[in-house]
Amino acid sequence: MIKTVNRLLFLLLLVGFIACDKEETISDISEVKQLKLSVDLKGLQTANLDNHILEIKDESDATIKSFSDLQNLPSSIELVGGSYTARVSSALTTPAFDQPLYGGSKSFTITDQQTTAISMSVSQANVGIKVVYADDFKAAYTNYSTVVSSADGSLSYSDSESRFGYFVNGPITVTLTYTDADNAVQTVVNKLEANNPSIAAGSALTIKFKASAGDVYTGYYADASGKTGLELKSTLGDIISNGFRDRSYDDLWDIYKKSDIRSDGTIWDMYSDNPNGPESYTFYPGSDQCGSYTREGSCYNREHSVPKSWFNKAQPMHDDMVHLVPTDGYVNGKRSNYPFGEVGSATWDSSNGCKVGSAKSGLGYSGTVFEPIDEYKGDFARIYFYFVTRYDDRIAGWDGDHENEVFSSNGYGLDRWTIDMFLRWSKNDPVSKKERDRNEHIEDFQNNRNPYVDHPEFIDRIWGQLKSSSALKSESAIQVTELTWSVN
Repeated sequence: MIKTVNRLLFLLLLVGFIACDKEETISDISEVKQLKLSVDLKGLQTANLDNHILEIKDESDATIKSFSDLQNLPSSIELVGGSYTARVSSALTTPAFDQPLYGGSKSFTITDQQTTAISMSVSQANVGIKVVYADDFKAAYTNYSTVVSSADGSLSYSDSESRFGYFVNGPITVTLTYTDADNAVQTVVNKLEANNPSIAAGSALTIKFKASAGDVYTGYYADASGKTGLELKSTLGDIISNGFRDRSYDDLWDIYKKSDIRSDGTIWDMYSDNPNGPESYTFYPGSDQCGSYTREGSCYNREHSVPKSWFNKAQPMHDDMVHLVPTDGYVNGKRSNYPFGEVGSATWDSSNGCKVGSAKSGLGYSGTVFEPIDEYKGDFARIYFYFVTRYDDRIAGWDGDHENEVFSSNGYGLDRWTIDMFLRWSKNDPVSKKERDRNEHIEDFQNNRNPYVDHPEFIDRIWGQLKSSSALKSESAIQVTELTWSVN
């Protein structure tokens, strides 16, 4: 018994010695530094941050400090020198409803200075999904519900469901069940892959179901019936690629004599045409082909409206007539390989009003751009929508300076600023008889068509559904997307 008591006293003395030694180390002023902690909550309310915790972890991922009240963090804390990570996370399981998940992290190092400051922001770390049933859908079908599911969990959306379900990771499967007019139960399954921009972290997605009446096509576009969004874009890509006949670059000279001719027999050049008065100069097919040029009006050539340097002159893009249009050689040279855009400050103007210059403020692009006249902006917008549909599988592999600011491998094919601009251009300059006639010659030439000339409504059904908002549930800008799926 005496030996046992002696051992216990020895252990207590040993623990006390270690504790005293540890206290001396922590109080050593040369080792302890002040960390000023600044966390930008992006205007989030306290209710949004319940169950969230801020942890300071060391290099071994051990938690050194933790704080559960993100609204009332201390202005500074004490840490010894070393490398750390500040991380905000949530203990909530997903999907969580009316309780969005937010997060953020910041790595930092405590060095010799007495005070170190870090700043980190807390933002939405998931996608919020809402389901809406259009009035025409509710009129046509009964007993409908939708299950949205991912590895995080699943949620069933009924007609009365108005809350967002928050999902952290894709892919996300959307299963719609409804009873049709014949009293038969139907099931439709759609899948959003993990890399789909509609379910990117920090975004909000509304899935809208509508009846497909009015969306039925026949003939060349029959497979597009009842489809919207990226599914429609993919289907159109298949339609215009199947049977495509690659033609020679030199063959364009002959087809231009039919496809791009004004009523007076001259070349219809969108870089020099004056839709409101007499032409400054005209070109006659064949005899005025370039050749060299030193000024406007010298000759016409074959303009790659999507510059060939952007895709390394590769086939079949290089000879695809849809984006190859006859233009004044000199103006073509001035355009160079600048992207189409809207000019804020012009450095050069053509005789018909085309401009080269720095992009206007707010466009979303800050480099040099080429701006065609208003009469033909819609033509070029529909050409680009065709191009990213026809060559969707090649965009990610193209290298260069400008296309990385125009094209995107996000599924929609274009960066957001170009989508917004081309949607404006296409709306303000509707399809003309010139484009429709040219589309007939394109089919004769290479056995495909530009679907956005035949059916400009396709543009809105694919790209027009992308809607932005500068604020949703917080002051931070997040992407808001709506996908409309038609149901047969």
